[in-house]
Amino acid sequence: MKHIALAAMLGLAAVLPVQAQTVVKHLHITSIPAEVELMNQIAADFMAANPDIKVELPFLENEAFKAKLTTLLQSADAPDVFHSWGGGVFYEQAKAGFLRPVEDVLSQEAKDNQGQAGVSAFTAPDGHIYGVARDVSEVVLWYNKALFEQAGVDPATLATWDGFLAAVQKFKDAGITPLALGGKDKWPAHFWWSKLVVRLAGQDGFNAAARGEGDGFAGEDFVKAGDYFLQLAQLEPWQEGFLAAGYGDASGYFGDGKAAMHLMGDWDYGAMKDNSANKQGIPDDQLGILPFPTIEGGKGDPTDTLGGLGGILFSKNASDAAVKWVEFFNSAAQQKKYADGAYYIPIAKGAADGMTNPFKVQIARNIGGAHWHALFFDQALGPNVGGVVNDVSAELAANSIAADEAAELIKEAVDESL
Repeated sequence: MKHIALAAMLGLAAVLPVQAQTVVKHLHITSIPAEVELMNQIAADFMAANPDIKVELPFLENEAFKAKLTTLLQSADAPDVFHSWGGGVFYEQAKAGFLRPVEDVLSQEAKDNQGQAGVSAFTAPDGHIYGVARDVSEVVLWYNKALFEQAGVDPATLATWDGFLAAVQKFKDAGITPLALGGKDKWPAHFWWSKLVVRLAGQDGFNAAARGEGDGFAGEDFVKAGDYFLQLAQLEPWQEGFLAAGYGDASGYFGDGKAAMHLMGDWDYGAMKDNSANKQGIPDDQLGILPFPTIEGGKGDPTDTLGGLGGILFSKNASDAAVKWVEFFNSAAQQKKYADGAYYIPIAKGAADGMTNPFKVQIARNIGGAHWHALFFDQALGPNVGGVVNDVSAELAANSIAADEAAELIKEAVDESL
């Protein structure tokens, strides 16, 4: 009888439908192994609580992500949700019809969690919300205290552009590479031009140029930004072979203690460790951050910062399950884990309150006190103009283009986009 009952049960099990799963593909650019592990664990926790949803986490390296995303969004293999730096690139994606509006399905809690700045950052000009904000970041001058001491350079002297150039020369005289740069990827070079523009033109000047007003990006302040960049490039401050080096190479070079400084986002704290030969990088007590030098006569406010307000966008085919996953992932409880690991500064309310990493705390304070937190220019200006900014910045770093020519190329790109 037991065998008959068991057979009956097995037969019944065979005809019961297996619970259908909705697959959510979340395309990300996270490369630090410990951070990837954290993301996988959060997904596992979510799936345990939601067995009807399967979360997949495909990865693309930063440059491959930028190059392939538009094609991916138009393919059968499009992700449901994906990383975004916001700005003009996001506006173009919304305008092209690649995204799903989510204001009607996103919970009020999820909206409140990001604050008004976060909601605004992922609201397109058409008034629809297409994503959620995840983190804020700032580009700073990371520096190696031991190499500063070895060259006899006082960090305080780098407060002005003239003092900064003098320090660069002092490092060269001491046989120390002043600056690491991943020239092959181009976007690291654009931080230099962008920071100079932030100092020289300020918020009003940048916004007017982006609207194509007057001389636009061919105006005096933008040509000056190129001139100042060339002043630096002419000192040959970068590591040998910088034009063939990607971001990871430059980050590792700095992490190995081979360069005095690296102008990079706050994420470099973890990346320079992961990219270093010993996976330890520069010890915290030998690591420091400096604000970008001020420039006499510049129109920018000394508190102005450059960085990102990153987040997650929903593609046009994203399901309600995708919204449910992102709300879980972006909740304060989950984002606190990223703050605790010092991977980035979460925007979720309360998530960063207990952050103890001194560098991240300082950067959060910088952004909080900024008169203008400028979004990465290659994202703020949209893909076409941003690509030109990156191209001419790499050429300026190589001292292979005139400042007025670089400015004119950016202006032409803006004119074509208007």
